Amino acid sequence: MKTEFDDALRGIYADHDEIQQEQTTDYRQVAAYSVGAFVFGILSAVTFLHWALAFLPILGLTLGIIGLRKIFHAPDEVGGFTLTVSGIVLSSVFWIGGYGWLAYSYFYSIPTGYIPIHFLELVADSKTGKLPEKILKLAEDGEKVFITGYMYPTRKMAGIEDFTLVRTTEHCKFCSPTKNPCDMINVHMIDGIRVSYRTRTVRVGGVISVDPNYALLGTAPYSIAADVFR
Repeated sequence: MKTEFDDALRGIYADHDEIQQEQTTDYRQVAAYSVGAFVFGILSAVTFLHWALAFLPILGLTLGIIGLRKIFHAPDEVGGFTLTVSGIVLSSVFWIGGYGWLAYSYFYSIPTGYIPIHFLELVADSKTGKLPEKILKLAEDGEKVFITGYMYPTRKMAGIEDFTLVRTTEHCKFCSPTKNPCDMINVHMIDGIRVSYRTRTVRVGGVISVDPNYALLGTAPYSIAADVFR
């Protein structure tokens, strides 16, 4: 004999089965590629530290692309779209940002162990012709300096080993004899380094030397044996 209690109990079981069926239907497995893409996307933040760490965002992007393909291939079975896209975005942002920062640091920062100097610090005394004590001391101690200037045009456009670094683009040691010779530096690239001519500013680093007889010889007083060219 059925009772109201039996009907209520049957209704509870029916509701439970329906809820369980809906949960089973809505559940989609998150692909391991999606999780990997997100993890490597976060780890890609260390790309700012070194060029070689780019393999992290590359892995993140690769896993993310594979994950998206699996999701699009079986959208009813595989989930994790948001997780995958987040991993791809993180990997892309950290890869581009990291390489941008490293490139900026390489071209505009001062190399470790090099002392920054400016052409204005190279000017000799107008009355005595004596070169600055600071520069003489750097040359005597064999210190490495780092300076920014312009390449004076040469006959070669590539594979250049020796060139003259000048303070401004208007400088011409041949057509303007009144120019200050201290506005020129003879640069010799060492360690087999060869460079190409550039019209924009360049940065040169290396050991500076001084020719005390520059006034008699009519040459530039400074030379740099350069092992850095940017």
